[in-house]
Amino acid sequence: MVTSALVLTLTPQPMERLRALARLAADPRLELGEPVQDRLPVVAESATAAEGAALCDALGDHEGVLRVDVVAIDFGEDA
Repeated sequence: MVTSALVLTLTPQPMERLRALARLAADPRLELGEPVQDRLPVVAESATAAEGAALCDALGDHEGVLRVDVVAIDFGEDA
């Protein structure tokens, strides 16, 4: 199991931001923190490092997500 600590920068556009938050909240691989201005802390879990990298890339492609910053990655014992 690979656990990633991320900070997403969200759009300042209110409707687009709400849609992005709803999509992110529906993803079972993600645990969302409380937004601080345009930043959203996220913990992401994936089975492998490759899946984690693909998830980060996919998050960056989400409408309403302007940027994905990786804060930390825990590769665990099984990765």
